[in-house]
Amino acid sequence: MSNDRYLQSYVPHISKTSFDDKAIEFLKKYYPDALVTPLPVPIEDIARKKLGLTIIEERLTEDLSILGQMCFTKGLAEIYDKENDEYHEILVRGGTMIIDPDTLLERNLGCKRNTVSHECVHWTEHRNYHLMAAAKNEKSSRACRCPAEQKGDQFTEQWDDEDWMEWQANGIAPRILMPRETVGSMFNLLVERSAKQPFIKAGHIPARTWIIEQIAGFYQVSKQSAQIRLCELGYLPD
Repeated sequence: MSNDRYLQSYVPHISKTSFDDKAIEFLKKYYPDALVTPLPVPIEDIARKKLGLTIIEERLTEDLSILGQMCFTKGLAEIYDKENDEYHEILVRGGTMIIDPDTLLERNLGCKRNTVSHECVHWTEHRNYHLMAAAKNEKSSRACRCPAEQKGDQFTEQWDDEDWMEWQANGIAPRILMPRETVGSMFNLLVERSAKQPFIKAGHIPARTWIIEQIAGFYQVSKQSAQIRLCELGYLPD
């Protein structure tokens, strides 16, 4: 068996229909309260205190095309020095999560939290793959870099191992932050409240928009992520 074929066997087989189950599995292990009561998941605390990860903030690319990076082994990781407009390497230990600080400045808190959740999924689901691949290069840290632009899943026959693992992390991360078990009760509560909002009755804002904003604010995610989640769970029409 070639090395590439050998590594493929370490890519978890997680279907889209299993993303919620994987999110629930993660929360049962690291923050079960979120499966009982609607709560904003303290994902950075989970990363540090439950998974034992180190989170550092460094600019990763000049154009913000990479939001985060999970370093699985000790070694050198490339970062971008904005002041001097150059790339250089820093030494990191295994279990270091690098988050681009401008993710928060250029985007929003929800995007940063989703990036942290995304990197946590890489650590829990894809660590074995990257540890096996690390044997190829002991100097550089074996890392998974997570692009801002997500791949659509219409061309899966062209995907490599990294594409599949990115797709899995993209799908599971927001489900950890907005677990299926509590989003429904929060949505129903907001529907009741929306009927009493005078600015909704006056037509200043649609109830749908207000509910999406409230879900986004409560779970500390982006409005786009909140809308997608409510639609995929069937609480809002696409």
